[in-house]
Amino acid sequence: MPTAARLLSAVCLAIIAYVVSEMVMVGMLAQEPDLNFGRLREINVFIAASVGWTMLGARVGNPYSVSLGLGLTAIAAAVFWCVFAHAFCEMLKLSIDRKFDGPMEALVGMVQLAIEYSAELLRVNVLITLVTGGLFGGLFAEFISRRWR
Repeated sequence: MPTAARLLSAVCLAIIAYVVSEMVMVGMLAQEPDLNFGRLREINVFIAASVGWTMLGARVGNPYSVSLGLGLTAIAAAVFWCVFAHAFCEMLKLSIDRKFDGPMEALVGMVQLAIEYSAELLRVNVLITLVTGGLFGGLFAEFISRRWR
Protein backbone atom coordinates (compact mmCIF):
# COMPACT_ATOMS: atom_id res chain seq x y z
CA MET A 1 0.00 0.00 0.00
CA PRO A 2 1.50 3.36 -0.93
CA THR A 3 2.42 5.59 1.97
CA ALA A 4 4.33 8.83 2.29
CA ALA A 5 7.17 6.97 4.01
CA ARG A 6 7.52 4.56 1.08
CA LEU A 7 7.43 7.32 -1.50
CA LEU A 8 9.93 9.56 0.26
CA SER A 9 12.19 6.62 1.11
CA ALA A 10 12.28 5.75 -2.59
CA VAL A 11 13.04 9.36 -3.50
CA CYS A 12 15.74 9.65 -0.83
CA LEU A 13 17.55 6.48 -1.94
CA ALA A 14 17.20 7.50 -5.58
CA ILE A 15 18.89 10.83 -4.85
CA ILE A 16 21.71 9.07 -3.00
CA ALA A 17 22.14 6.66 -5.91
CA TYR A 18 22.30 9.52 -8.38
CA VAL A 19 24.94 11.37 -6.33
CA VAL A 20 27.05 8.24 -5.81
CA SER A 21 26.76 7.31 -9.51
CA GLU A 22 28.06 10.75 -10.44
CA MET A 23 30.94 10.42 -7.96
CA VAL A 24 31.92 7.01 -9.34
CA MET A 25 31.69 8.25 -12.93
CA VAL A 26 33.89 11.25 -12.18
CA GLY A 27 36.45 9.04 -10.45
CA MET A 28 36.52 6.54 -13.30
CA LEU A 29 36.70 9.24 -15.97
CA ALA A 30 39.72 10.73 -14.22
CA GLN A 31 41.54 7.41 -14.76
CA GLU A 32 40.24 6.63 -18.24
CA PRO A 33 38.64 9.59 -20.09
CA ASP A 34 37.08 7.56 -22.94
CA LEU A 35 34.68 5.43 -20.88
CA ASN A 36 31.06 5.08 -21.95
CA PHE A 37 28.74 4.50 -18.99
CA GLY A 38 25.53 3.97 -20.91
CA ARG A 39 22.53 4.08 -18.58
CA LEU A 40 24.48 3.67 -15.34
CA ARG A 41 22.71 6.51 -13.53
CA GLU A 42 19.21 5.56 -14.62
CA ILE A 43 19.62 1.90 -13.67
CA ASN A 44 21.10 2.79 -10.28
CA VAL A 45 18.35 5.32 -9.55
CA PHE A 46 15.61 2.82 -10.47
CA ILE A 47 17.13 0.04 -8.35
CA ALA A 48 17.70 2.33 -5.38
CA ALA A 49 14.16 3.69 -5.58
CA SER A 50 12.81 0.14 -5.67
CA VAL A 51 14.87 -0.81 -2.63
CA GLY A 52 13.76 2.35 -0.85
CA TRP A 53 10.11 1.55 -1.54
CA THR A 54 10.23 -2.14 -0.64
CA MET A 55 12.86 -2.34 2.09
CA LEU A 56 13.13 0.98 3.84
CA GLY A 57 9.64 2.38 3.41
CA ALA A 58 7.96 -0.86 4.37
CA ARG A 59 9.83 -1.27 7.66
CA VAL A 60 9.20 2.07 9.30
CA GLY A 61 7.43 2.41 12.63
CA ASN A 62 10.37 1.52 14.88
CA PRO A 63 12.49 3.59 17.25
CA TYR A 64 14.96 5.98 15.67
CA SER A 65 17.89 3.77 16.70
CA VAL A 66 16.46 0.91 14.64
CA SER A 67 15.84 3.22 11.69
CA LEU A 68 19.58 3.97 11.50
CA GLY A 69 20.26 0.28 10.93
CA LEU A 70 17.41 0.01 8.45
CA GLY A 71 18.86 2.89 6.44
CA LEU A 72 22.30 1.29 6.33
CA THR A 73 20.76 -2.05 5.38
CA ALA A 74 18.77 -0.41 2.57
CA ILE A 75 21.89 1.31 1.20
CA ALA A 76 23.85 -1.96 1.37
CA ALA A 77 21.05 -3.78 -0.47
CA ALA A 78 20.84 -1.06 -3.11
CA VAL A 79 24.60 -1.21 -3.69
CA PHE A 80 24.48 -5.01 -3.93
CA TRP A 81 21.64 -5.02 -6.47
CA CYS A 82 23.19 -2.22 -8.53
CA VAL A 83 26.55 -4.00 -8.73
CA PHE A 84 24.78 -7.28 -9.50
CA ALA A 85 22.70 -5.70 -12.28
CA HIS A 86 25.68 -4.07 -13.98
CA ALA A 87 27.82 -7.20 -13.70
CA PHE A 88 24.97 -9.30 -15.10
CA CYS A 89 24.44 -6.95 -18.05
CA GLU A 90 28.16 -6.90 -18.82
CA MET A 91 28.30 -10.70 -18.56
CA LEU A 92 25.44 -10.96 -21.07
CA LYS A 93 27.26 -8.63 -23.48
CA LEU A 94 30.45 -10.68 -23.16
CA SER A 95 28.48 -13.91 -23.59
CA ILE A 96 26.91 -12.65 -26.78
CA ASP A 97 30.42 -11.86 -28.04
CA ARG A 98 31.41 -15.46 -27.19
CA LYS A 99 34.03 -14.50 -24.59
CA PHE A 100 32.99 -17.39 -22.32
CA ASP A 101 33.16 -21.10 -23.09
CA GLY A 102 30.18 -22.12 -21.00
CA PRO A 103 27.61 -20.99 -18.47
CA MET A 104 29.79 -21.67 -15.42
CA GLU A 105 32.61 -19.62 -16.87
CA ALA A 106 30.11 -16.82 -17.51
CA LEU A 107 28.93 -16.90 -13.90
CA VAL A 108 32.51 -16.85 -12.62
CA GLY A 109 33.19 -13.95 -14.97
CA MET A 110 30.15 -12.14 -13.60
CA VAL A 111 31.47 -12.49 -10.04
CA GLN A 112 34.86 -11.17 -11.15
CA LEU A 113 33.17 -8.21 -12.83
CA ALA A 114 31.15 -7.53 -9.67
CA ILE A 115 34.35 -7.52 -7.61
CA GLU A 116 35.97 -5.08 -10.05
CA TYR A 117 32.92 -2.82 -9.96
CA SER A 118 32.81 -2.96 -6.16
CA ALA A 119 36.43 -1.82 -6.00
CA GLU A 120 35.35 1.46 -7.59
CA LEU A 121 33.13 2.07 -4.56
CA LEU A 122 36.04 1.86 -2.12
CA ARG A 123 36.89 5.54 -2.35
CA VAL A 124 36.60 7.54 0.85
CA ASN A 125 34.18 10.12 -0.53
CA VAL A 126 31.89 7.42 -1.93
CA LEU A 127 31.89 5.43 1.32
CA ILE A 128 31.19 8.52 3.41
CA THR A 129 28.34 9.48 1.09
CA LEU A 130 26.84 5.99 1.26
CA VAL A 131 27.06 5.75 5.05
CA THR A 132 25.75 9.24 5.79
CA GLY A 133 23.07 8.84 3.13
CA GLY A 134 21.96 5.54 4.65
CA LEU A 135 21.82 7.00 8.15
CA PHE A 136 19.94 10.07 6.93
CA GLY A 137 17.60 7.97 4.80
CA GLY A 138 16.65 5.75 7.73
CA LEU A 139 16.04 8.70 10.05
CA PHE A 140 14.13 10.56 7.34
CA ALA A 141 11.87 7.58 6.61
CA GLU A 142 11.10 7.15 10.30
CA PHE A 143 10.40 10.86 10.73
CA ILE A 144 8.07 10.88 7.74
CA SER A 145 6.24 7.79 8.98
CA ARG A 146 5.59 9.48 12.31
CA ARG A 147 4.67 12.80 10.75
CA TRP A 148 2.21 11.52 8.11
CA ARG A 149 0.31 8.43 9.05
